[in-house]
Amino acid sequence: MVLSDISEQPCSYHPRVLTRLRCSKCGKPICPRCAVETPVGFRCPECAQVRGLPTYETSPGILARSALAGLVAAGFVGVLWGYLPDWGFYMSLALGFGVAEAMAWAANYKRGRDLQFLAIGCVLFGIVLSRVVLAQRVPGLGLDELLDQAMDPRVIAAFRLRLIPDLLFMALAVIIPYVRFR
Repeated sequence: MVLSDISEQPCSYHPRVLTRLRCSKCGKPICPRCAVETPVGFRCPECAQVRGLPTYETSPGILARSALAGLVAAGFVGVLWGYLPDWGFYMSLALGFGVAEAMAWAANYKRGRDLQFLAIGCVLFGIVLSRVVLAQRVPGLGLDELLDQAMDPRVIAAFRLRLIPDLLFMALAVIIPYVRFR
């Protein structure tokens, strides 16, 4: 068969893309975007048996163990972030990856929606803890004053919520475990 004998046909998965590539098993027209390279040639996703990553049911014991590991990591990084607020980017990375990897280790590297929500909760705990530690370091501002005068400019300054950088760093810390346990 001569290459010029093969006509272009629409891809089976992307009908707007014309292609001369065929699945080596079933002969279905496939474009380079959906072609899966195998040792015996390019195949369509069905013939290559492409599957997503497995997710597992996690038992309550594993969830409790991973929650404890996540809270310990979040507590450590949260207190550290309270003492090093100018290192926000690095602390957000440490918080997100620290919680995600500690929980993954405790859950035997399983993934699932329940671990995802639990990890995000641990990260949020670490963020709140960092801001409380930061606010308590302000001279003359104890925990009772902190709760009574929540809109006091000193309290707002103590939490150091600079809109763009701090909220982006906090979002980064939340996104890391979201992606890790997906």
